[in-house]
Amino acid sequence: MPDQNINDFFGQPSQTRYNHTVDALKATQSVFALADTDGCLIIPISGENILPIWLTKEQAEHWLTEEYEGFSALEIEAQAWLEKWLPGMANDQYKVGVCPNLAGECITVSAAELLSELA
Repeated sequence: MPDQNINDFFGQPSQTRYNHTVDALKATQSVFALADTDGCLIIPISGENILPIWLTKEQAEHWLTEEYEGFSALEIEAQAWLEKWLPGMANDQYKVGVCPNLAGECITVSAAELLSELA
């Protein structure tokens, strides 16, 4: 995805990016997280643990900065996301940050809520 397309996508309102992601997940598209040798990037905000996800490897990699040196995009296949990741995250009360833009703005939803929306 060329930089202009990524910037256009990130320029959309958070709700639009969220809706697009839910539609893609319903169509069994994979998602991408950032991971290093210790595991996935989890961002603690106000006492909650949030896993940011994106629709493409390029979107995820666009988020890489010096702060996240050593991380790379990790593809999570749709079936694994629905059957393993979301239930496990719901158990642990994690939230999902859906396609955060470069300012970190996004819809944040509990894993259980996202799972029920995809069912």
